[in-house]
Amino acid sequence: MPISSSLIITTYNWPKALRKVLDSCLLQTHLPQEVIIADDGSTEETRQLIKLYQQKVPFKLIHCWQEDLGFRASKSRNNAIKASSSEYIICIDGDIIMHPNFILDHIENAKKNQVIAGKRVRLSRSFSQKIIDSNIAISTAQALLFSERGRKNTIRSPILSRFLSKLETNADSVLSCNFSFWRKDAIKVNGFNCDFVGWGAEDKEFCIRLINNGIWKKQLKHLAVCYHIFHPEQSRAMEMSNEKIYKDAIINKVRSCKNGIEQF
Repeated sequence: MPISSSLIITTYNWPKALRKVLDSCLLQTHLPQEVIIADDGSTEETRQLIKLYQQKVPFKLIHCWQEDLGFRASKSRNNAIKASSSEYIICIDGDIIMHPNFILDHIENAKKNQVIAGKRVRLSRSFSQKIIDSNIAISTAQALLFSERGRKNTIRSPILSRFLSKLETNADSVLSCNFSFWRKDAIKVNGFNCDFVGWGAEDKEFCIRLINNGIWKKQLKHLAVCYHIFHPEQSRAMEMSNEKIYKDAIINKVRSCKNGIEQF
């Protein structure tokens, strides 16, 4: 039997981008059993958008909202994991448009004792605005022409992926905007670490705790293609303190965090 999957989408006050993400959900060749919006405190406009899509999507669409007390992505994802009911979890951000085979590629590459870290294509500012303001879907040709970083990641090729993807025991290049894992493994390490406040390294620290429990990271290339909508970068004010938490988890081989999913 195919494994059941939950897609978690983090978002904060950008309903125009979230609309494009949800539209890409509807174009998937393999639909998730449920989609969970991990909302870090968005206003009523986002709530109304989700209500609209709840009436037309062919899967369960759950809105997990928390109060806006600053950037708290770890707690937001933990809320969504708690609300999930599937055995496998795929994470993206609310500015990620998925290739139609994105969910299928994650599911087909899912194996026990393994997480999947995928790549992304960064779209240019001008093309991102065009996409946001229209109903068009992104083609591979457009992504090749109008990407500003990660252009090679537009190529979806099972053959290339077979040769270039590899198993690793480090959390380098882990991006929570294209990441998947077994729900039971997330519970085992107590979810994402809520000591992280502000931007930086909470996804890599979560992954390294999984690795410290004997789980491999598969660096997936040329599958699970996704397109990142341009936006100004988040504040990096907390980067150094967050990086220290991540480095401590590597050095001390931390297997579970204290301030995680069990607190909620």
